[in-house]
Amino acid sequence: MVEPHSRAFTLFSKAVEGVNALFTAIACLLVAAIGIIVVAATLARSFGAPQMWAHDYAQIAFVYVVFLSLAPALQSGQHVTVELFEGLVPRGFRKYLDHVAAIACILFGAIFFWYLWQLTARSFGDNRLANAVITVQLKWIQVIGPIGVLQFVLTALLRLAEAQQRLRAADRLKD
Repeated sequence: MVEPHSRAFTLFSKAVEGVNALFTAIACLLVAAIGIIVVAATLARSFGAPQMWAHDYAQIAFVYVVFLSLAPALQSGQHVTVELFEGLVPRGFRKYLDHVAAIACILFGAIFFWYLWQLTARSFGDNRLANAVITVQLKWIQVIGPIGVLQFVLTALLRLAEAQQRLRAADRLKD
């Protein structure tokens, strides 16, 4: 594992956190766009002019919001929490719960990434269209899946390194 105080670790940490900040900003903009689309479509419908495209755009934006939000939620600690199980774990093993959570996220993310990569690659291969009112190739909807989950895995790796750093610091305090 990379030493926590090394230049490589610092660069990795800053890169992951920077991408997470960008993903958060984009997700927030998309949530605002979804709100505007829903309000506009509701008003249009109430005036007798339903907008069939609005549902499709809102749904596609929501898919992007979900995958863009995975890594920032994990980084902020809102995604996986081990406090629920902390009382069930013997006291001597509790210091490793952050490690276990990070490893579980890495495993989940790696498996999820592999499946999403296969699905997205198939869509890029055959250029199928999404089942929607608007004409959009499915690959442009699905491409965010592997990107978001890859960032989730990178964030989980960062959390694992940070957990190791906290464990080492606690051990040094004991000595």
